[in-house]
Amino acid sequence: MFRFIIIMFTVWLISCDSSTISSDINSQVELARERNDGPAIWVLKDSDTVLYLYGTVHLLPPDLNWQKNDMKKAFSSSGTIFFEVNSATDEKVAANILATSLGMRQDGLRLSDGLDNYQLKLLEAVAHNGNLSIAALDSFKPWFASEFITMAAAKSADLSSELSADEALKSRAMRDKKNIIYLETVEEQILASVNLSHSTQISILTESLEGFNSLGDDLNSIAKSWALGRTDYLSRELVETMKYKSPEFYNSLILERNKKWLDKLIFFIEGSGTGFAAVGISHLLGEDSLIEMLRKQGYEVSRYYAFQGPNVIRPINPSIEKPN
Repeated sequence: MFRFIIIMFTVWLISCDSSTISSDINSQVELARERNDGPAIWVLKDSDTVLYLYGTVHLLPPDLNWQKNDMKKAFSSSGTIFFEVNSATDEKVAANILATSLGMRQDGLRLSDGLDNYQLKLLEAVAHNGNLSIAALDSFKPWFASEFITMAAAKSADLSSELSADEALKSRAMRDKKNIIYLETVEEQILASVNLSHSTQISILTESLEGFNSLGDDLNSIAKSWALGRTDYLSRELVETMKYKSPEFYNSLILERNKKWLDKLIFFIEGSGTGFAAVGISHLLGEDSLIEMLRKQGYEVSRYYAFQGPNVIRPINPSIEKPN
């Protein structure tokens, strides 16, 4: 367990009135790849600086072909690469130790002590269906239990953070000896979840329990929508839903982190060179996105299409079907 905030966020977003992509998704992804519609990239340019902004999804299936030529070209031309956090082995170990320390109940109470009968029944059902230890779950704080449950569902659906665009690009950046800058520390990422109010943590846990059985399919739908470059759909389902349902969660996960990251990006922009920022797609969508923050600072930011072709800027609109 490492990408704590990101996974909890996914639990929150997919618990809304979610939709799934129709069965011809593979052909639509291939068409999108040809047309450079997705995954989405934005670009900022001034007289001596270029900064590409590439949205990622942190849980991916093994068979999703997301590495397109426009991304490869932008990445190759960049000397500096920005990532959210360092996920090297030693950092993962430190993250697990810290998360376990902060996520375990140490006050003599159990998770179940703060749940009502409905929530307790959900917890028991999820533990049974997911083959999870109810005793282990009962020793967790709500935010940590949500993380544990979501990662279990993701693993069952053959989704992994190790397959994410972030991890693939980090490996490539190190191999190519790029200058790597991390936008936050592991501790900062984890604390954004730990510091949520108890009521918000319980709300997130409840919705992760309610959506457990469909969680794998929902996560796959998000990944495929990302691969298609469906930014309007992702903005609505990921960002707007969270902002409406929990301003506290939204402020902690998106707004405050974007404000901190903005300073590092502007410092680079005010220098010279070509950079590539790979961050969760939700940080690039909506009115509080990094893109809008940069625009408010006077920078011009636009969608980037490296290989222009017929209809390349008219996005594909795949059919969406409600789950049964």
